[in-house]
Amino acid sequence: MWQVEKPEISIIVPVYRVEAYIRKCVDSILAQTYTRYELILVDDGSPDGCPAICDEYAARDARVRVIHKTNGGLSDARNRALDQAKGTYIGFVDSDDWIAPTMFEELHRAAEASGADIAVCCHYEAAGDELKRMNDFSGYPAILNRTEALGELLLDRRIQNLAWDKLYRRELFEDVRYPAGMAFEDIPTTYRLFLKADRVALVDRALYYYVQRKESISGTYTLAKRVDKFNGTSRKYADIRRDYGEAIPKEKWDYFIFRMVDEGVGLYNDLLRESKSRRYAVDTETIKRFLKSNLPAILSAKTVSPRLKTAAFALSANEWLYDRIFGTLHALTGRDRSRVS
Repeated sequence: MWQVEKPEISIIVPVYRVEAYIRKCVDSILAQTYTRYELILVDDGSPDGCPAICDEYAARDARVRVIHKTNGGLSDARNRALDQAKGTYIGFVDSDDWIAPTMFEELHRAAEASGADIAVCCHYEAAGDELKRMNDFSGYPAILNRTEALGELLLDRRIQNLAWDKLYRRELFEDVRYPAGMAFEDIPTTYRLFLKADRVALVDRALYYYVQRKESISGTYTLAKRVDKFNGTSRKYADIRRDYGEAIPKEKWDYFIFRMVDEGVGLYNDLLRESKSRRYAVDTETIKRFLKSNLPAILSAKTVSPRLKTAAFALSANEWLYDRIFGTLHALTGRDRSRVS
């Protein structure tokens, strides 16, 4: 039986309704070539056989600890484990995914060799028997400073808003936790960790296998989850812009602002369809405030089309004006106003 008195890495796995996947996930972690870790399985009140499976692994391997708790969601499960983690570094694995045998060895080596606060690897998306590599770091330096890393995180292409493809120094989490009850919780959390990281190491190997399944959180893209994503991304934009607005190249800001306006205007139109219940009234106001406060950046961005700029200007000025312009355009052309771009 393995035993680690002082683990170097705490690997956190929230567990909920993944009975068909959990063994493959845990087995891939226990097969790591790097062995100085603890594995914290957080049973988030799972109603299936997962609690017993977690206890089974803990009974036969001293590196495995199990936390049983009432259901509180993914953020709450991660936060509970963070409160109890003993490692110098923190890593996450989602319980329906699996990892390559050398993942944590390679991330740890990269962090230690460079003095980086965060190490990032690439990942595959697994759909059935098909694997698709989703990113790479070819042509990039092995080490990024904080400004460079934040610029890449804005683009969300090479370095993405994900918890599980990274290894973090634990002190980054001293005043950072995942927001409870929010979908896309990685977005308003990951950038806060990057704001505290002096250096980020890149490992140009796909070492994580993300399982794409319809019933997962990201696989059911509801209107409420789109609102959470927009709100989290707008906070990310405001905080990074405040401290690094001039340091990060304008073309990266322009790309980011295009994505925000495109999603914001489309989301606004979709929310209007739900306006009878007034459930999303606050969210439409949030979108309008974002557009108004960032209008100069929107109008100067080369990435934003004239139609989107018109929509952003009209919405930030007056809802009636927006409805007149795009309602009339829809009546004349039949074009879906939810896709203004």
